[in-house]
Amino acid sequence: MRIRLLVDSGEFCRRLKEDVDAARGYVFAQALSFEGDAAGQGMAELLLSCGAPDRRVLIDSFTRHVVNDRFLWTPRNLLDRGLRAEARETRRMIDRLRSRGVAVRFTNPAGPLFMRFPARNHKKLVAIDGRVAYLGGINFSDHNFLWHDLMLRIEDPDLVGFLREDFESTWNGRHRKARQAFPGIVLHSLDGASNEDAFAPVLALIDGARESLYVECPYLTSPFCGRLAEARRRGVAVTVVTPERNNWGLCRDAMVWHAARSGFDVRFYRDRMTHMKAMLVDGRVLVVGSANFDVWSYRFQQEFLACVTDGKVIEDFRKRVMEEDLRRSAPCGVALGSVAGRLTELKLAALDRLSAFWRWVLPSAGVSGS
Repeated sequence: MRIRLLVDSGEFCRRLKEDVDAARGYVFAQALSFEGDAAGQGMAELLLSCGAPDRRVLIDSFTRHVVNDRFLWTPRNLLDRGLRAEARETRRMIDRLRSRGVAVRFTNPAGPLFMRFPARNHKKLVAIDGRVAYLGGINFSDHNFLWHDLMLRIEDPDLVGFLREDFESTWNGRHRKARQAFPGIVLHSLDGASNEDAFAPVLALIDGARESLYVECPYLTSPFCGRLAEARRRGVAVTVVTPERNNWGLCRDAMVWHAARSGFDVRFYRDRMTHMKAMLVDGRVLVVGSANFDVWSYRFQQEFLACVTDGKVIEDFRKRVMEEDLRRSAPCGVALGSVAGRLTELKLAALDRLSAFWRWVLPSAGVSGS
């Protein structure tokens, strides 16, 4: 078992190109966003030029409705020629992949009136030849490539086999709940229907923390915030690094509110958007993957969660992510007034109730070849 932490898209792409170029059996790629910009076209060219006979791509239907982090169907965006052109390039890229032997399918249609839109397949995965796999938070889109993020590169035939089975299951229209332990890592596949059970070990890690909890995530909501607050009351040092320029403003306000109410050491990452989903518990267990610590991942998105205990990976994370990102961050220097704080509290409570209701009424997801 060899596990390596890859920080940011440049490091990820360099290693991925080497592995895809060497592929002789299969390359399976999966992402929430796969756009027709430089990042997406670069991955498309890798797939088209590699010698593997079995090349497949799974894309969430999110890509059909959101391009460059913008929802296509608002009046303003419908009139944006540049955005419409990028959407056309995405469709052309997919047509070109299919015409040259790369099979492409879409997961999780949005449904009538976008009723299923929150329930995305949020997994990011590349599996190659039964020998190496990548998983984490990076999508194939320019704006995601600019964000601060990470992937795991793992060499292990059994673990790659686990991920191949997961990909094949989704490809055939079945979202899979699975868990398997490997040396130095426990991997969870979340099916979007039983996520609360799958997240139970993560909540248990928070509840069992005795010294420190370091969390870096852009989107942090219940039930995780409440558990972090309880840990802080037990005397655990809780540090949260989150982007200063968050593309979901409610999450930024929530962290300001928690900094005042719960005593978290909230620090704003100022360099750029940090899109990491990482939690280090007592310096001994690192939780990473595609899943955010929010209600969407907790209740109904398909995700990967990895609990890493490999000492070398944890030390690498500590040096290259935690220490570096704390250096690039600044303490929360803002405060919400009493009215704004109360409104934020009400919004968070409403979001929690809405997500629970949505999970109850959601129709089943599907996979489309068109």
